[in-house]
Amino acid sequence: MSDTIEVFISYSKQDKELRDGLLTALRTLETKGIISWHDRQILPGTEWDSEIKARLNAADIILLLISADFLATDYCTQVEIPEALRRHNAGETIVMPVILRSCAWDFTPLAAIQAYPEKAKPIKSWTDIDEAYTDVVRGVYLAATRIQERRSQQQADQEQIQRQQKPVNQPKPSPDALRGDYAQLESLLKAGKWKEADQETAKQMCQVMGRQQEGYLLPEDIEQFPCDDLRTIDQLWIRHSQGKFGFSVQKEIWQRCGSPKEYNNKQWDKFGVEVGWVSKGFMGMGASGWKSYDDFRFKTSIPTLTFNISAPTGHLPALGCVGGFGMYLFFRATTCKL
Repeated sequence: MSDTIEVFISYSKQDKELRDGLLTALRTLETKGIISWHDRQILPGTEWDSEIKARLNAADIILLLISADFLATDYCTQVEIPEALRRHNAGETIVMPVILRSCAWDFTPLAAIQAYPEKAKPIKSWTDIDEAYTDVVRGVYLAATRIQERRSQQQADQEQIQRQQKPVNQPKPSPDALRGDYAQLESLLKAGKWKEADQETAKQMCQVMGRQQEGYLLPEDIEQFPCDDLRTIDQLWIRHSQGKFGFSVQKEIWQRCGSPKEYNNKQWDKFGVEVGWVSKGFMGMGASGWKSYDDFRFKTSIPTLTFNISAPTGHLPALGCVGGFGMYLFFRATTCKL
């Protein structure tokens, strides 16, 4: 996995002087592996359009140097900005509008994105232009740090999946020793019906503890939940998700987040972000709000959970965990040595 962060710079040729000033300021980040690129670096004989598009598509961070000339340049507005916004909205890159000179940029789709320098004050308007450049550099570094953290997390998740796929030398419980019937759960998991499997998991767990009528478990139910049943459910999820989902997967992420023992704290929110139960904040940093189970239940614009294999590692099972007893479940998973 590459440690280099590639920064694509889109600009108008009329802003060459301001571009060069920013490039000089950004050079301090090269020792951190944050490398800037712009079209003046295209080698002679290279097909410039395909090179620009390739660089734009590969960039981790895209700086759009905004001015009236930039917004009047067809290639910028018809090629670079649409592709940058598409990748930004897909979570593939971070777009950072940098306001060079005063213009009506706030009437464009870029107005929805945090702009730099501070308070989107045009660089040309700063008394000390070096302060403006420094503010942009700090913003680029902040974005790059988040990208590097995400890469490290993805690598850790991949290593975790590989560990989960290795044979586990645990005795398989006898069907007679189990208190739940997991044939339907296995069938749903095999078919990739993740939401139905999630609901079946909750149903069977309630049945095991004799709480079918209530439809939910209490903390004391989780503390006494049979280890054989918990292990069977976990192994079914792991097997049919290729190690991506399961209680033991969630437990490892929970431990990596500091094994939070209380709700409504930063460690628990961090866990929620890692497994995708919480929406990320600005530029993918921090937490902005817990997701709902589905649109049918809440009828709001609150983001919902993801019921497919593309969901983040540890995203499922989710029904009971989001409902409030997730932390107790991870304590029980630890006790049961999942």
